[in-house]
Amino acid sequence: MAWARTRRPRTLVALGVAAVGGVALLALVVYSAVELARFDRVETRRAALVYAAPQPLVAGVQLKIADLAGTLTRLSYTETPGAPDAPGQFHRAEGDWEIHLRGLPGLSRAQRVRVEVRDDRIVRVTRDERDIGAAALEPEVLASAGDRPGEDHRPVRLRDVPFSLLQAVLAAEDHRFFDHPGVDLRGLVRAAWVNFRAGRVTQGGSTITQQLVKNRLLDPKRTFMRKLDEAWLATLVEWRYSKERILEAYLNEIYLGQRGPMAIRGVASASRAYFRKEVHQLTVAEAALLAGMIRAPNTYSPTANPARARERRDVVLARMRELGRLSDADYEAARREPVRARIVVAASQTAPYFADRVRQELEARFGNGALDARHVRVFTTLDLTLQRLAENAVERGLVRLEARRPQLRGADDGHRLQAVLVALDPTTGQIRALVGGRNYQASQFDRATQARRQPGSAFKPFVYAAALTAPPGGGRGFTAATFVDDSPLTLTVNGAPWSPRNYEDRYQGRVTVREALAQSLNAATVRLAQDVGLPTVVERARAFGIESRLDPVPAMVLGSFEVTPLELARAYLPFVNGGRRTPPAHAVRAVQERGGAIDTGDDEAEGKPVISPAEAYLMTSLLEGVIKAGTGASARTLGVTGAVAGKTGTTNDGRDAWFVGYSPGLLAAVWVGYDNGEPHGLSGAEGALPIWAEFMRPALESVAPRDFTVPSGVTFAEIDLTNGKLANRFCPRTGKEIFLNGTEPEPCREHGGLGDRMGEWWNRFRGWLRR
Repeated sequence: MAWARTRRPRTLVALGVAAVGGVALLALVVYSAVELARFDRVETRRAALVYAAPQPLVAGVQLKIADLAGTLTRLSYTETPGAPDAPGQFHRAEGDWEIHLRGLPGLSRAQRVRVEVRDDRIVRVTRDERDIGAAALEPEVLASAGDRPGEDHRPVRLRDVPFSLLQAVLAAEDHRFFDHPGVDLRGLVRAAWVNFRAGRVTQGGSTITQQLVKNRLLDPKRTFMRKLDEAWLATLVEWRYSKERILEAYLNEIYLGQRGPMAIRGVASASRAYFRKEVHQLTVAEAALLAGMIRAPNTYSPTANPARARERRDVVLARMRELGRLSDADYEAARREPVRARIVVAASQTAPYFADRVRQELEARFGNGALDARHVRVFTTLDLTLQRLAENAVERGLVRLEARRPQLRGADDGHRLQAVLVALDPTTGQIRALVGGRNYQASQFDRATQARRQPGSAFKPFVYAAALTAPPGGGRGFTAATFVDDSPLTLTVNGAPWSPRNYEDRYQGRVTVREALAQSLNAATVRLAQDVGLPTVVERARAFGIESRLDPVPAMVLGSFEVTPLELARAYLPFVNGGRRTPPAHAVRAVQERGGAIDTGDDEAEGKPVISPAEAYLMTSLLEGVIKAGTGASARTLGVTGAVAGKTGTTNDGRDAWFVGYSPGLLAAVWVGYDNGEPHGLSGAEGALPIWAEFMRPALESVAPRDFTVPSGVTFAEIDLTNGKLANRFCPRTGKEIFLNGTEPEPCREHGGLGDRMGEWWNRFRGWLRR
């Protein structure tokens, strides 16, 4: 029995050890699953690419403004000496372009098209010598849906990374990447030996996979347990993902220095930031320089430490030659190449405010799980041509304002004059361009969607729309030819006197509704609103899309409440599109899983009619008058041509300057002001209109011209400008005016009385006798 007594404790110990081992194994499995799930979430979001709208190839497009050559370069198309025979190639001959489009899986197929050009403008698009009307390049990548705030990040596909950069990164960081399972034991031993001989750390033993795991999942502390954790997780990641996927993620994730407060992340952003190039245009020397920066980006920065950067670059080149990945001749040529890098001050990230808006919309419209599926693609509404024009217009416009008025210059980035420009598609309400401030590096606050400012006179079109479209019995009927009084007035509001003042205290007396809006006359507008009824004005403004607080007080009609620029721009859309209120202005067009169906959210929702097409055209006619002979007349002297309409906005205290204007195919709103609400003294015509014109002029030139379509339900009539009545041949001053059917004024009876008519009859009788 003695053997039984000794065996029992051993059995208990064995069971205890097995239990502890089982618990430890279970803990390891759970921990591994949790960490791998975390890595998966980061990867799926980082791999969810956000695309701009495709560049259309259609008759009327101006190629220089649309930057077709630059677009093809950014999309990594290759120019060929003859006809392109594979997707991703193009050829230019006698001004025309032959492009072998790649297409986009699930959306469009690869095809070869010919773009016929005359005077730098597309006249026809053909395939196999047959006119196909239109085609489109595949959309450009804007960002990753998982980008972090404060990053300059532009993802790139592995296929678009040049072979020289791949070889340089592998030579510098992990030349056995395709041979090890996530941890390179030979590399660890070699690094330990080299560091021991040098007496300091000169080589790291971490593989590319380990570095990626450390950046995504672990803290930066250098401890033995963290290193062991890193090695285990790297092995799991290698089991979970292909080598190519890991390498692509690494190239898009690595930190490569700073551009002011913005972290430069990924080789594509670094290529633009340091060399002003697309990543596939890098030379071997430039590729080696970027690869050399990975170990210590700020130490080997070519802008901060060019000598150290060159020394490190040459080490990478030597390593590439040693590994047989660079010939002696190419090595010598690359070593002789000088370091020409200089940090680009302007943002190299495309449309950063818009990209932030996209991420907000993804969660709001599609839910938190929108990006949890693999291989998600997010298609947006951004027109890169318009975005580029918008960014240039804001930058140049603010510089001109500050040059003309030096007192506008702020002491630092936090106190500088700001501007917003948002452009919308009138039919769909889609955001086509968005600039939320003058410098995303200095401030990521999106003023286009988040800043609430007084619209001033830019609100007046809703007052006039309420007057001209008032329902029967809803007040006195107004037409564009109706006369209103523009003289000083005082009203009692909440027991206190209140007097609206015209700009520069200029009053016009008796004016027509058209003149009152064109000249933005405050006194006349308040009288008009009082006659229509303030609740009616509020109701109409709500119908157009103003969702902010509106109180039925007289100051409301002069834009005393606050709105966001995007909200105001959207509310103008019914004037352009025939009277329909569009769904909320949006940036995300569709979300698609690879090979799956496209989810458009509520993008396809129909617009709601708020006024008739005839009423919308009448309002457009009045707003054309603002450009023709009103506060927006400088738009013509600034070079804007074609059919355009719009309205200036100026607050009485000079804190906000606005212009909202549109053509038949594009609406743009501009706001100028200080973040802290400090007065700048600029009117809408002085501050916002020049920026709008700087944007709209090339935007309109880039496409075929269009006119506003005249709908049924309107009548053009000659009126007596002195009394607003239908003119006769005896009226001294006449002009053409537009009316809704049934609202035409009565004939003029002030001119051409009985004596005039008898004289006319006598002349006719004498003419009859002479026959």
